Amino acid sequence: MASRHVPVAGIDLLTTLRPLTFLRGDPCIRLAPGRLERATITPDGVGAIVVTWVDGGDVATVKTSGDGADWLADRAPALLGTDDDASSFDPEAPPLRDLWRRHGGDRIVRTSTLWHDLAWFIVQQRITTADAADQWRRLVFELGTPIDGIDGLVAPPEPATVARLAYPDLHRFGIERRRANHLREAARFVARRQDLADRPFAEVRPALAAVSGIGPWTLGCVATQTWGEADEIILGDDGLPSMISWMLAREHRADDRRMVELLEPFRPHRYRVIRLAFAAGVRPPRRAPRGRRTDIRRR
Repeated sequence: MASRHVPVAGIDLLTTLRPLTFLRGDPCIRLAPGRLERATITPDGVGAIVVTWVDGGDVATVKTSGDGADWLADRAPALLGTDDDASSFDPEAPPLRDLWRRHGGDRIVRTSTLWHDLAWFIVQQRITTADAADQWRRLVFELGTPIDGIDGLVAPPEPATVARLAYPDLHRFGIERRRANHLREAARFVARRQDLADRPFAEVRPALAAVSGIGPWTLGCVATQTWGEADEIILGDDGLPSMISWMLAREHRADDRRMVELLEPFRPHRYRVIRLAFAAGVRPPRRAPRGRRTDIRRR
């Protein structure tokens, strides 16, 4: 077990960490005012991190456990957003000016947990959030590792475990062949390249992009979450371009090209603008109900 104190003055930890809880009921993470618990996979093995803080306080207390305890403790400041420099972000016009005044304590995390993040995002590829949450929960509970001393907290399955599976083995979680193969390919890749998360993302991008199943959307997601890239734009998302176009130009619909165009003036903080849209709950008016993916476990 390892313990340390991390200076967090000016950081709104609840807002900063909330994107990690995007899937409802995720057994790997719990977030509440003043407390984070997260179980994960590190190059040293399974580990858990518990962070406690007082709102408005200047210091967070970090305790880590498991084989990955020291690895997690060393990277705890980056997980809490302390490496993210937002000092040059000062939007002058609404709505960003007003949103930044309300959410100026938001910082971009760097998890460094490459396998955890890759698996988490691959499960979310091209399905609804509700379906992804259900499938991730089933996958983790059945194949993951419970954390000693923290009831109900479970680490994701290790890459070696997933790499050994045949794609039909993942069907019982609702994961069809395409995403099953993506998971297996990512698991094999990470098992060979555990060192990548501590290298600059610009160096790593070509190797990641060459892995089957890591397309522009998944690549953008791990760039922002695993590496904390403040200027990355997530391409290939069904709803994000229209969210950004509505926030910045009051346009109902947009594609990736238009989103990139609208975000260009905000370099090197383009992902920070995207985070503001999520933090503020920006959404264009809904015009039609969304579809739901068929559960392949019923086939």
